[in-house]
Amino acid sequence: MINWKALVAEFIGTFTLVFIGSAAVWFAKTAPGYGGGTLAPAFAHGLAVIFAAYSVGKISGAHLNPAVTTAIAIAGGIDWAKAGMYIITQIVAALVAALVLNGMLLPVTQNGVTSPAANFFGAFSYNTAVTSSIGALFTEAILTFFLAFVVVMGAVYGKAGDFAGLAIGLTLVMAIIGGGGISEASLNPARSIGPAIVAGNLSNIWIYIIGPILGAAAAAAIARYVLNPNAPERTPPARNTGRR
Repeated sequence: MINWKALVAEFIGTFTLVFIGSAAVWFAKTAPGYGGGTLAPAFAHGLAVIFAAYSVGKISGAHLNPAVTTAIAIAGGIDWAKAGMYIITQIVAALVAALVLNGMLLPVTQNGVTSPAANFFGAFSYNTAVTSSIGALFTEAILTFFLAFVVVMGAVYGKAGDFAGLAIGLTLVMAIIGGGGISEASLNPARSIGPAIVAGNLSNIWIYIIGPILGAAAAAAIARYVLNPNAPERTPPARNTGRR
């Protein structure tokens, strides 16, 4: 049976993340004299995750991200059929959020050229001055590893308790501040796909799908099969001293 409440909650959470995050990126790229760099987009995305975690987290888990959903499925926190429905919902929500934001904003004129607003928040692109496409892919994978790892350890395995949402949101802030200047730090295939479709630019989309999925899968595999924090403690056998 399809849990429509969970899918609606996941739609709301993902819409919030993409709408707020994209709006912050648009402002950072278009506001004259704006010097915040990755700081404002980082906190916009992180706070959106915290909002979703504490508003709809009890209903859907507030995954908001196909890579995170993949990690949770690998960790045993969700079955694959439900994961598939979550991923479809996340991509649709990201597309709708990008369409709404693009429809609200006026075209932007820079250097005498007028472009749709989506051109400034849509397609993620890596910094060609500091890395290659493979470097960007590994950047996305490593940053998503951090995010997925805190999701699995903190939320799925319950090691962060009621602070899991805060920990996840702040980890996303950390990742975007640290890696935004390299790959723009999407860490989220839905966050990349929806706005890129609206912007009509899918040239680098493979980086922002493959990288996050690889990083999330690695994080979940290590958490489940190496660290396995919920496994019962192994007690050493009683030592035989030879006495009766």
